[in-house]
Amino acid sequence: MIHLFSAPGNAALRDFESGNPLFAFDFDGTLAPIVEHPDAARLSPIVSRLIGHLAERAPVAIVSGRSIEDLRHRVPDGMAFLVGNHGNEGLPGMPDDDAYGLAECAAWELQLKALALETIDPAIFIEHKGRTLSVHYRQAGDAAMAEAALKAAFERLDPRPSIITGKAVFNLLPPGGRTKYDAVRLLAQAIDTNRVLFAGDDVTDEIVFARAPFTWLTVRVGQDRTSKARFFLNHQVEIVTLLERLLHTRPVADRPTRA
Repeated sequence: MIHLFSAPGNAALRDFESGNPLFAFDFDGTLAPIVEHPDAARLSPIVSRLIGHLAERAPVAIVSGRSIEDLRHRVPDGMAFLVGNHGNEGLPGMPDDDAYGLAECAAWELQLKALALETIDPAIFIEHKGRTLSVHYRQAGDAAMAEAALKAAFERLDPRPSIITGKAVFNLLPPGGRTKYDAVRLLAQAIDTNRVLFAGDDVTDEIVFARAPFTWLTVRVGQDRTSKARFFLNHQVEIVTLLERLLHTRPVADRPTRA
């Protein structure tokens, strides 16, 4: 992997200095640091200010596993796109009352509660996001045991979910659901661009990295030699430098194409 602020990375960033690229970011671990409990995640004041200014000058998308309602309380106003539930909520043309995933997630939550996950480890908890579920085990006493037990529990769910792993979390999606790659591709089509900068840090973001066309600039937060991202940042705090760099190259007169 190549660091984003190396000579090749700087050259790639310069390609985004003109035109109408889409700037898309994951939230947790990318714009905001990873925390013990998802409710505690916050943008730092400087990241909040910078991402808000960037959204005034260019199309910015936040593409997260969180629900849109959750995201609205955590990011500044003015984003061109807020996409939640791993790409299954908030896409252009998707009605707010779209029932996709609601029945499945409600059924899974009941089934998982009946399986008494707290007997595996009381620190395991279910985060119901409407159209997807996340089952967290970050605080489990024996993470490996909790992971194995949860995988066995998921085998008993009906209907069988699509599962995307994360950092001490399992994300349960209804069969046939969109991925973050699908979402970013549709957002790029909505503003008629083939140039996308996407930054993320987790397994759900690797789907974007692996499938992105070469006209996209993909950035992983945290070096991982198995990652398919073209570039990386060493630490989440380097997102500040990236946002400053993007702001420096965007004329104030530019305005994003909104959904």
